[in-house]
Amino acid sequence: MLSPLSWLKDYTDIKLSPKALGDKLTQVGLSTEKIITKGNDTIFELEITPNRPDLLSIIGVAREVAAIEKTKIKYPKLKTTLKPTTKILPLEIKTDPKINPRFTGIIISGITVKESPPWLKQRLEDVGQRSINNIVDITNFVMLELGNPIHAFDYDKIEGQTMKVHLALGGETFKSVDGISYNLPKGAVVISDKDKIIDLCGIKGGYNSGTFEDTKTIFIRVPVEVPNLIRRTSLTLGLRSEASSIFERGVNAGGTVDALKRTVDLILELAGGKIASELYDLKADKFESWKLKLRIEKLNKILGYKISLKQVLQILDNLNLSPKLLKNEVECTIPTYRNDLKIEEDLIEEVARLYGYNEFPKTLPVGEIPTRIVPYFKNYKIDEAAKQLLKAGGFSEVYTYSLISEKDLIDNELNPENTLRVDNPVSIEFEYLRPSLKPNLVKAVKENRSYFKDINLFELGKVYKGPSLEKANEKYYLSGISTQKNFPEVRGILERLAKELGIKEDVGQYIDIVSEGIFFEIDFSQILEKINLTKKFKPLPKYPPIVEDLSIVLNLNIKTGEVIDEIKRQDLLIVRVSLIDEFNDSKAFRIVYQSDERNLKNKEVSKIREKIISSLKEKFDAQIK
Repeated sequence: MLSPLSWLKDYTDIKLSPKALGDKLTQVGLSTEKIITKGNDTIFELEITPNRPDLLSIIGVAREVAAIEKTKIKYPKLKTTLKPTTKILPLEIKTDPKINPRFTGIIISGITVKESPPWLKQRLEDVGQRSINNIVDITNFVMLELGNPIHAFDYDKIEGQTMKVHLALGGETFKSVDGISYNLPKGAVVISDKDKIIDLCGIKGGYNSGTFEDTKTIFIRVPVEVPNLIRRTSLTLGLRSEASSIFERGVNAGGTVDALKRTVDLILELAGGKIASELYDLKADKFESWKLKLRIEKLNKILGYKISLKQVLQILDNLNLSPKLLKNEVECTIPTYRNDLKIEEDLIEEVARLYGYNEFPKTLPVGEIPTRIVPYFKNYKIDEAAKQLLKAGGFSEVYTYSLISEKDLIDNELNPENTLRVDNPVSIEFEYLRPSLKPNLVKAVKENRSYFKDINLFELGKVYKGPSLEKANEKYYLSGISTQKNFPEVRGILERLAKELGIKEDVGQYIDIVSEGIFFEIDFSQILEKINLTKKFKPLPKYPPIVEDLSIVLNLNIKTGEVIDEIKRQDLLIVRVSLIDEFNDSKAFRIVYQSDERNLKNKEVSKIREKIISSLKEKFDAQIK
């Protein structure tokens, strides 16, 4: 949006320098992209956010300047009463408020189409527009000034003196006022006379009803359009205009009559003519201002800072919101050009914006650290810990779809009748919610066999159990598959996971092992219920350990874990026992002795060793090598 300083001064008193004004506009949320010096004038190039279509006009920007400068806006004086001053000409208008919420217009006869005066040409040139003729220039000028798009039709070219607003069927040819032809999409809002389409509403006027040098009578239309209908047509045709940009965001529905009056005043002044009809103003709604209340207590709570009531009222008054102080709240009257002010929080934002965000003191966030887990809380650190441990064990993580096919279920011996099915699947490949992670992991192995010799994959994700929605059960599962690792290796990784999560129970009760590959699946939801992340930290021991290895011959049926447990039971000074080597019936164990209170002597360790040997011989018939 280009806003010349000279034009802004027509409507409000500006005391700030151009740079200071640009800074102020930026501070209140009206971003100034460029400030251009052009002769004796200054042009502000402003970035307008989609929620503020009122700022797509010079008056809209002037209102912001007036609010900053704490002055009142000076609106153009409207002279006409829109009453007929000559013979009334006939015109039948048929419209639908669903596609054209408001249709405002009037006929002027006896005009002279000619070149615009220098001041009007200059105003348009300052904002990047070229002059066409006095009638077209006036409609463009008023649109840029007030923010309501306006279009002038050559009345004598409207066949049958009939205008009908309707939706295009699709495929119709339309020639715009600049001579370019378009094939209209279905649903475009258009105006037709008795024989042809004469206007592409909200975007472009028609060549066959345009205003040229021979035009003597015009119909001026100031409409309200439906934003999504205009935007859809504009995108489909790749055709944008100043008018479509305004209509897409939401035009000032209450400003059509004033915009028409301003246009008529300028036409009567610059092109002559007389009003040749009553005012047409077809609408289903009144399009009046609305009330919105602001509670002072909520304002202070949301902002976290108390602005004086006097300042609050002053800011709202500067914004032309007519604040009225009630008991504990302020009632505002919202003008129709502020479509963005719908709820109380919008008013709070306006107060904060005009007060100045930089004026708020810097404070640290306040509040209490929660001690209870909120409903549906998920600790992703636990998921990450599990993933990192599996990655360290040689597995690679995969993500697969939650939807699978009936074939996937049958191939993995899963019953489709006991599986949740989507009513309207996009394809048969994505028909069922997976009851297990296995089908996708098996498929992943098959797809990667030609690229890798050894494949180790895992996934942590949701599965969906139950034959029907009423009995459905959503759970987290941790599953993996390997073409390389054996069961003891996999179990060792999972036992380490259980240890890291503080689970003392045997993790084996949650593991499902199947024959194809070395596949495992764990109900991770059950794991989450049993985790204990509370850890006890011990300081590093002050005294060094004594480490020795013990080799024994055992019956092959004796489990290593039982031997380790038996060794540990012999004395509290034994802090760690591990298997370091084995061959046939021979096993070598490393035993670590350590005290937190003193240095150990060889004599003490010898006695413990003798006790260990004696116990192993007695319980397992072990032989020392």
